[in-house]
Amino acid sequence: MPGERVLICGAGIAGSITAYWLSEYGFRVVVIERSKREQKAGQGLEIEEPALSVVRAMGVLATLQERKTGEMGFTLVNEKGHSWGTLGAGGISLTGALEIMRGDLTEVLCNRADESPNVGFRFETTIRGVRQSNDKCMVDTQKRGDADITTEEFDLVIGADGVNSLTRQMVLGRDEELGIRKPIGAFVAYFSITSEEQDWPYSQLCHYPGRKILWIRPVGKDSKTSSVYLIHLNDDVPALHQANVTGDRQKQKEAFAELYKGLGWQTERVIDQMMNSENFYSDQLAQIKLPNWSKNRVGFVGDSAWAPTPFTGEGNQLAIIGAWVLAQELSRNRNQMGFEMYEKRFRGYVENAQAIPGWGYAPYILCPETAWGILSLQTVFWLIAGLTRFFLWTGMTKMMPERGGSLEKHPLFDLQMDVANDKKGI
Repeated sequence: MPGERVLICGAGIAGSITAYWLSEYGFRVVVIERSKREQKAGQGLEIEEPALSVVRAMGVLATLQERKTGEMGFTLVNEKGHSWGTLGAGGISLTGALEIMRGDLTEVLCNRADESPNVGFRFETTIRGVRQSNDKCMVDTQKRGDADITTEEFDLVIGADGVNSLTRQMVLGRDEELGIRKPIGAFVAYFSITSEEQDWPYSQLCHYPGRKILWIRPVGKDSKTSSVYLIHLNDDVPALHQANVTGDRQKQKEAFAELYKGLGWQTERVIDQMMNSENFYSDQLAQIKLPNWSKNRVGFVGDSAWAPTPFTGEGNQLAIIGAWVLAQELSRNRNQMGFEMYEKRFRGYVENAQAIPGWGYAPYILCPETAWGILSLQTVFWLIAGLTRFFLWTGMTKMMPERGGSLEKHPLFDLQMDVANDKKGI
């Protein structure tokens, strides 16, 4: 008997992992994605336990290791380019043991899911409407460049299309009406610039007064590009806010250029190349807090359900683990009850992970307002970097606990047992 038919909107991290695991459980999966298949964008990401156990179980860990950036650590610099110290990869460093660009990660996950005969991807395709009955969903989709709209029947629909999820707004209503978008008062921009020898092998971060950060990260030793992050921890830029609302990319670039003009270090180089960047992305950071992660036969996963923002450091982890939990619960309850059980099992974990460290003040401590605040932070970092070198020299770092915790040992996620039992039909 053919398995239930599921539509997943979004071929990113959560969407691709959900598709893979659902195919393992016998579902027939269609994944639609508005972007081109070959399109790569986004920032560098870190994968650590417990999410590492999920990708290991998918059989892609070796491939991800081959695709990692190779970034060897993190350096803090001042506006004149002088270093305040370096932390190697892992531990308390901003560089994880497995750093990979989002585009590379999603490509690997997408290809893994696409290997299954139960999964079909449709790129440059957008959802246009959803109508639910007691036992089915009728979904309208449209391929870019086509005037016609295609209507198909699915047993379940999953929105995995990000913080600005079109699926969520079609099914639940506009974000503004629901009050589910919680801005945290920060603007970000991601884009690539032509790499230079100085960009390798450490990422470099510089603070500027007014809570501004410029972070340049290497993509790979032989890469022709480096990745740039601009972070402005303030909501006092009306021009940037308006540009983000309208999606005017040129206006976004102009607003960031005005913010960072003349600040020193690499700002001139960055601004010049930003204005011609083709993979520029900007947004005002906000958390998504849905009162319910599903409505009847439509459910949500990843940022479309619970966007935590980069300030928590948990977005990538939650997308990976959440996709696996969702697929597992749907395999046990192959209808809307699976959505309910997935939320019951995972919501507490997500709510804890959404908490911004330091009772919400950590970003402000790590991104000071004044020059004196920046100098204080640089001094503390200099001391930490020095102590870390001492611990490495003495071998004391071996006594420190590892970050994260294995999924196999987590009381909520006994991966090895659960996967084995589910495939036996238990």
